[in-house]
Amino acid sequence: MKILSAYDGTLHAKRALVYGIARARESGGVVTLLQVFDPSLFIDYDAGPQAETAARKESTKYLEEAKQIIKEEALGVDVRVISEEGDAPDLIVRHAAELQADLILCPPGYKSVFGAAPCPVVVVPGTVLVPVDSSEASLANIDRIAREASATASSVVLLGIVPVHLYSPAEKLELEAVKKATVKGTERLKKKLSEKCIKTKELLRDGYPDEEILKAADEFSVSRIILPSGGTTPSELAKAAAILLDGPQKLKWHVLLLPAEEAVAY
Repeated sequence: MKILSAYDGTLHAKRALVYGIARARESGGVVTLLQVFDPSLFIDYDAGPQAETAARKESTKYLEEAKQIIKEEALGVDVRVISEEGDAPDLIVRHAAELQADLILCPPGYKSVFGAAPCPVVVVPGTVLVPVDSSEASLANIDRIAREASATASSVVLLGIVPVHLYSPAEKLELEAVKKATVKGTERLKKKLSEKCIKTKELLRDGYPDEEILKAADEFSVSRIILPSGGTTPSELAKAAAILLDGPQKLKWHVLLLPAEEAVAY
């Protein structure tokens, strides 16, 4: 996996960098840290010509801090550092394309690159969408879900999905049982995440899982989606993951697939 970590010296950018290094270590990937200084911000600046000089000095300090983080955290991980001048969002998008990045990590100050970038963008901190159905597929991955949310200081939206299209009018009792199991599953997940001090929100939707996932991702400005992709129990969510990832258009959200046996990211 090729990860571009956009860095502005903030605590969120530092967290994103540490997270990116951890992800690269898991996947045998490469991290490129990109720091951008924008001199145009100081044109006609009221504070006078010394403002840019002070800002450049601060930018240099931030870059040294990033290098120290890399030294401490990136043992065995290939991390490259790029320092540029210009418009940060434009340069982030350009470098992501040139590097053929699989993922961009960025602090909230650079969230405008979402949608314009050639690959998925994860804002740190952000919102993680975790779809839930009547199976145990999502619950089986609760520890990894909690770890991902904690590592990126993100909140979690638990999206319970009832696939009503699978049931005929004569199967009302079966459908009601599935709905109850889905609600119970989201409640169990919320309880476990809350115990880990992770902010969560629950909602329940009826419909095709892949369609409801995309709707909720837009509605809650989600930056990543965590889905089960396997396990011993059949899950409509695994089917939804295949539909989303095999679609004709490139998915703008980062999807993390978590089989019951092991985690695999795409």
